[in-house]
Amino acid sequence: MELTLPKAWKRDWDVYERAGELGIDFKTKEEAIRPVKGRRICSVAFTPSGLVFTSGSGGGRGAVTNDDESVEEGFKAGREAGFSHIVTLHWALHPFADLNDVWYCVKVLGMVNSHGGGAFTKSPRVVDGYTSVWHDLFGGPLSRWAEDGEPDSLSGWHARSAVAGFDLPGGCSIEPEMILQIDPNLAMKIIRERGPHI
Repeated sequence: MELTLPKAWKRDWDVYERAGELGIDFKTKEEAIRPVKGRRICSVAFTPSGLVFTSGSGGGRGAVTNDDESVEEGFKAGREAGFSHIVTLHWALHPFADLNDVWYCVKVLGMVNSHGGGAFTKSPRVVDGYTSVWHDLFGGPLSRWAEDGEPDSLSGWHARSAVAGFDLPGGCSIEPEMILQIDPNLAMKIIRERGPHI
């Protein structure tokens, strides 16, 4: 069965042009993705269904508080983590495909480093930093290219959880994960030729 994407999920721009405007540095594969040997986890996992799972990527330093300045620093940390995931995803798809082959974003889990007990109430704003990167590149209401909140594509739009109260490893401010969808035939090509993990 051939799958066709609804018009609202299609894009008429090159993702890499937007990445360039955002100042994303794709580095080299060796700089972006550490070798799997000896590591407990992989950076990205591909599935036969075309779902692509990223491991958590940290951004920022220290716990976020309800103070407006701290929350905005958390937002920037979210964008930092988003840039990191974009770079990792680029190299995970390489050399079989690139970011333009991403169909759409599916789900984010955003874990925010903050004091527990329900005292911190602004985790959605912190995770918005991460979300905004995907909207910028693939389309969504938080994109800097959206006009009056109306996106030019919904392929960056995603379901999301923004959860606070975590004591994150390395003291980072946020650790999000992203699930994306690519063509299942492409996923199977990657799995057959390289394996499901990178």
